[in-house]
Amino acid sequence: MDPFQTAVHIFESDFRGAVFIWLLLISVAALPFVLMSIPTREQRRERKVRRAQRAAAARRVPKTTKAELRRYADEVAVAADRAAVMAERRRAAWAAVLRTQEATWRAYDEAVTAAQRAMRAEAFTTPDTPSMPGERAARRRYLERMATLALRRGDLTAVEYGDILAHREGWDPYAHPFQQDTKFCLLRRERLRRACATLSSVERSAWQATEVAMAAQRSLSEEAAEAALRVRQVELRERAKAQRSWRLPSRTPRPAVAWSADTVAIPAIDTVPIPRPALT
Repeated sequence: MDPFQTAVHIFESDFRGAVFIWLLLISVAALPFVLMSIPTREQRRERKVRRAQRAAAARRVPKTTKAELRRYADEVAVAADRAAVMAERRRAAWAAVLRTQEATWRAYDEAVTAAQRAMRAEAFTTPDTPSMPGERAARRRYLERMATLALRRGDLTAVEYGDILAHREGWDPYAHPFQQDTKFCLLRRERLRRACATLSSVERSAWQATEVAMAAQRSLSEEAAEAALRVRQVELRERAKAQRSWRLPSRTPRPAVAWSADTVAIPAIDTVPIPRPALT
């Protein structure tokens, strides 16, 4: 007999046993997974605790009414409008500081150029002291006039102006006018340099405040839009619910009575006797 036919014959003769063995092997292989999927007592307890906590949290959350949602939406909208106004003010203040800073930098560049020109002109002077009383008085008046102009421009403080008039801190009333011009130009350059440094820090602070105000405006605007959307959703749900409650019930036609010869009464007919002729 062919070996293949022998194997087929053995399989056919013991088919039930082979199926039983395969089922037994599959059950043994699936038994660990089944055991792993069954929750233990601790896991069941944890699940019950979590469900109880979620139910308690849901009970603690108050139900928000339509009036509360509308009031919150109105408050957030007002806060968003105020934040927009504040952001615009911050931006305007930053723009003003920026314009002042640019103008100060231009003035500083001009002061640097004027100081360089004054120092080049001073190089051609000779350190002499005038001997004529008239020239000495003219140089003193020139120093006082230049100091007054510098004070009006803001290049000098009141203390520095007093030092110049009192001839302190190295101020010589009989020095050459070119030397006096150089000192005043250097004072103006130094003052503008300090002003530029101060305005740079002020401009950075103003820009940071503007960014904070703009971020607050964006956040409040988004919150106001979300609150208005929630109010709109509640209104739509209430309107749909009202429409469902106002809908009239549909009228169902009355069933027609079926005619039946057994149930309908037959009307009575009055019979009149017909006279018969008499027989003769």
